[in-house]
Amino acid sequence: MMGKIRDSARTREAVLAAAAEEFCEKGFDGATTAGVARRAGVSKQLINHHFGSKEALFREVHDLRFRPGMTWEEPMPDDPRDLIAERFAKRVDDLDYIRFLTWEAASGQARRVPGRAGRQKRIADYGKALQQLQADGSLPGDVDHRMLQLAILSLATYPIAFPQITLLVTGRAATGAGFQKDWQECLRWIGRRILAPEAAPAKPKRNAAGPARKAGATAGKTGAPAKVAARAAPRKRAAATPA
Repeated sequence: MMGKIRDSARTREAVLAAAAEEFCEKGFDGATTAGVARRAGVSKQLINHHFGSKEALFREVHDLRFRPGMTWEEPMPDDPRDLIAERFAKRVDDLDYIRFLTWEAASGQARRVPGRAGRQKRIADYGKALQQLQADGSLPGDVDHRMLQLAILSLATYPIAFPQITLLVTGRAATGAGFQKDWQECLRWIGRRILAPEAAPAKPKRNAAGPARKAGATAGKTGAPAKVAARAAPRKRAAATPA
């Protein structure tokens, strides 16, 4: 009996591994249970027995093959300006998952997102971390944190999600170590320009000579009538002498 249970578990694991390859390579619409069966070396009927349908198998692949590796919390880098570059560095190790997400979007499965609750929580937690960095003054505060998060996700995943575009634009493979190093450096450059918080306006310097000039000006203004009177007085006396 235990042997049958172990064989059943191994069969499920083999089918899930084969299905992950099939879905990543062909997407939901292009993948077939017959193709998965060929990869796993089992019958199509056995797949239907274990999973019931291609849709159920698709959800199982996400929940059991990909989600466990994506549930860890993603720490923020020491320098928030490196957010995009560091996220890209992590995602290049998850190429199969990126391809899976790309095919998931293209297949219309976005209406029923596998593992939606868990994925939504990770996204919300990341957004809260961005909000906290904005509140601390470590990131620009004049942009909606959701738009900022979407920009980070897009820049960090686009070249590996759409390798054909990367090849057309750069003539290089998105999986190449040289391209990945250069793109990461480019993302650091971008981060230092769009993620740098605005500098606080400089306080005007107090000019020590200012008050002296002001005092002098005041003295000049108050002294002016006395000088005028002094100059006018002799003229008045001179006019009175002849009389």
